[in-house]
Amino acid sequence: MRTKTLALSALLGLLGSVSAMAQNVYSVNAVGYINVTLYPGYNLVTCPLICSPDNTIGTLFNNSTGAYQSGTHHGTVYAYQNGVGFTASDTANTASGGTAGWAGNGTITINPGQAVFFYNNVNLKTGTNMVATFVGTVPQNSTALSTQLPNGLTNTLVQGYNLVGSIVPASGDIVTNSITLLPGENLDYVYVYDPTTNSVGQQGGYITQGEMQFVGGAWTVDPILANVYEGFWFHHHLAAPNVWVENFSVNP
Repeated sequence: MRTKTLALSALLGLLGSVSAMAQNVYSVNAVGYINVTLYPGYNLVTCPLICSPDNTIGTLFNNSTGAYQSGTHHGTVYAYQNGVGFTASDTANTASGGTAGWAGNGTITINPGQAVFFYNNVNLKTGTNMVATFVGTVPQNSTALSTQLPNGLTNTLVQGYNLVGSIVPASGDIVTNSITLLPGENLDYVYVYDPTTNSVGQQGGYITQGEMQFVGGAWTVDPILANVYEGFWFHHHLAAPNVWVENFSVNP
């Protein structure tokens, strides 16, 4: 516990006056981990770390020991292609013969900036949470481009719905903090999903908390992401893409 406290204190000291602190991230030399709470029902999850060997769900939610299933209940991940729709899903099932305990081999990616829905029906009746841990390198301004970070700290938001998250481990206000600086065009919308509103025994739904609209050159409200691993919906109105560039540095 003392080690975690010292690591977090060092990270916060480096961040200085940044208003949206990285929560539950313990980092030394820009390597850290994030504890991800998976509530019963649907969870909108992103991974703002570059993980090894990759950012597939087979790596992030390794199910080789059956951690994400119980009896006939199996966790499922739903992937969304920006501007297209839901294009892929995979189910945790060690009996399927798939890689890493996933029926479809766990190849769906959650690279920094991407987000997916994780459906946790394992604990749906009991109402208890599951916890996953992501471990990897913290993306920052100086991070080299790679398969997992092809455009650096830039996320291109296309016309229509985009299922995204911050590329870097930032939480708090989406618009006004000095890390994310989310841009907007008139009639753009953001919808934040709140998994904690699910009732015991229910699947939950697309519950939006802190919906905001870009009108007259400004956002109407400033929704909060409570955790660094939370994704959100961004609906872009215009045909020309909206480019979201973040600014983050852990190392001085």
